[in-house]
Order: sequence, then structure tokens, then C-alpha cells
Amino acid sequence: MADTPAIPQAIKRIDKVTYSREGNVNRAVEHDVVVTEQPLQINLLWHNADLITESKVFAITMRSVGDEVCLILGLLFSEGVIKHPSDIASIYVENSSEAQNTNSWQVQFSKGIAPNLTSIERFQATYSSCGLCGATSLKALELKAPVNLLNSTQGLQIDVDLIYTLTVKMRTQQQLFNQTGGTHSAALFNQTAQLLAIYEDIGRHNAVDKLIGKGLKQKTLPVHNQLLVMFVSGRVSFEIVQKAVMAGISILVAVGAPSDLAIKAAQRFELTLIGFLKDDSFNLYHGDWRIKA
Repeated sequence: MADTPAIPQAIKRIDKVTYSREGNVNRAVEHDVVVTEQPLQINLLWHNADLITESKVFAITMRSVGDEVCLILGLLFSEGVIKHPSDIASIYVENSSEAQNTNSWQVQFSKGIAPNLTSIERFQATYSSCGLCGATSLKALELKAPVNLLNSTQGLQIDVDLIYTLTVKMRTQQQLFNQTGGTHSAALFNQTAQLLAIYEDIGRHNAVDKLIGKGLKQKTLPVHNQLLVMFVSGRVSFEIVQKAVMAGISILVAVGAPSDLAIKAAQRFELTLIGFLKDDSFNLYHGDWRIKA
């Protein structure tokens, strides 16, 4: 059974007016369900060598409400701010006078552990401008990628016919999307195309971070000597490839198109990259040795 998180807090019921042109113009007031969107501020706390508490705002991002711990954990790991979940002592909502304010979260680092500030600066530079150049992004990933994908999955393959089944398997579990039509999904499959976990969010990067964060909590990621497939809705950017590489995932499949830098990163880190997956076709951009025809 795949890990499917509870989702009531991620939706909101509203009224809407629908128009149609069947015969005369028809107008009707109906109920609808939409996906929630709220800002998430991530604050880092740690003790320096003099045992003085230091703090820094890591990021403010928009997300669907729910699974914040997994989202934060996955994001910090993917960006190289932490090397292991044990680097963090606790993740909790910041004390607030507003009882319903759950948008500011504190990340308390373990004793003797400080965040990788270089990664923080790189992350903030990337998301506050047009992003770093391709060469710089690849070099940054080289410095922090923990898994050699080529060595860790030597000789492992997935049957090509199983690739075609991923779309239906993920679609049937997209509870938020089925209700709202407004979310992206990230799903994890094993070598036999068994669905292991799926997460949804209004942001595709957030969905991937939640998926990876859950794996870190359960100590199933990063993976070694296993073939795992991550399937994402939407297109594939460099950041999505980076997250897959950091988690040790060896096959990345997407509904949409990859960018040129995503393909370059897949080539550099020997990630099998598939795009434009449909029920009867897909494009393979790198790593065909992991596909058994």
C-alpha cells in the first residue's frame, strides 16, 4: 500500500458561478473545491562555537497546507543544508499570538551541528534572481551529491512495459488533483513499478521535497543498490533532477518536457531521464541501459 497523506487541510470549499452556452445562456451557482495556498517561512536555529544561538531565514515559499515537516526536511537535504536527518533536533511551528498561524516554522539543529551556509547562499541566489549559470549549478551539485548513481544501480533494469503503467497508477492516487485540478504530484515506485509513496502540492518542487522528506524520515532515502523511479507531473527542471540525484533515485520520469540543463545534469550524474510519458509512448533523454526492452 502506497503512503498517501491525509489531505483535508489542503482544500477549501467555495461557491462559484458557472456559465454555459447550451441553448440560451445558463448561469448557475454551484459549490467547488479548490487547493489551498499559503506562505511557508523556514527559520534555522543553531548554536555557534560559543554556544550562542544564531538564526537565519532559509526561505519563504508558497505551498499547499500539510506535510510541512516532510517538505522542510526534503528541501534542506536536497539543497545540501543538511547531510542527514539527524542533523536536525526538531522542526516545529514558531510560537505565535495567532492560534491559527502555522506558516512560520523553526528548524532547531542538533548540538554541535550548524547549517551549510554556502548552500543557503546558493539557494537564495538561485531563487531570488534568474538562477545561476548551468556550469555553476552543475559544479555545486557535484560538491554535495552523496550517491554515485552509476555504481549504486549497476546491472539493474526496469521492464519497459512497466514504465507505461506509471501514469494510471499515479493518477488513481492523486486525491487533491482529482478534487481540485490544481496540484502537482510526485510519486515513488520500485523496480517492479509498485507505488511506494505519493505526495501532492500546488508547487511541483514542493511535492518532490515532501516525497524525499518522508523517505528521509523513514530512512528509506537516499537509496543504495536499489532501483527507484520517481514520477513527477509537469516538466523537469534542473532543480527536480538535483533533488532526484541527492536522494539516490536512478530513474526520473515526467509527464512533461525536460529543460536542456536538466538533460545535462542527467548526463553528468548518470540519471535515467524520461519525458512526455503517455500510455503508449515516451521520450528517453539519457540512461537507456536501465530500461529493459
